[in-house]
Amino acid sequence: MGSIVALDAFRESVAKTRSQPERPARPNISGAEIWGRDYREVEAIVYGLLTVRNLAAHHMAGFDPLFDTLCLDGLEAAYAIDTHGPDQLKATLRPVKQWLLDAMTEDNKRDMAWALVIIDLIEKSPTKARR
Repeated sequence: MGSIVALDAFRESVAKTRSQPERPARPNISGAEIWGRDYREVEAIVYGLLTVRNLAAHHMAGFDPLFDTLCLDGLEAAYAIDTHGPDQLKATLRPVKQWLLDAMTEDNKRDMAWALVIIDLIEKSPTKARR
């Protein structure tokens, strides 16, 4: 009888893990990695926005289509910064910051604060003239 109980418990644990979506892994970030980038460069902006997106997905237990759209808008503004200027980039990052602030809880405030720092660095970095 002991094996039947163990088999039922195993089936129950498998059913629980299948019904719960897998949480994306927390990205490996460090202060040196964040502060050491030149956010005037598009590559650093891409890194920053993807890191913010991955931090949010980790704490929200999955990717949010609305937040993904906000991040994509930021990426598009970064690529078009020569055309539209830095004000367009700053305007597209405001909703990202608001989303992060709305999603901040006591449990995730450290990572969300890092995400807000990244967004601030992108916003406040002077634009670099293209050669």
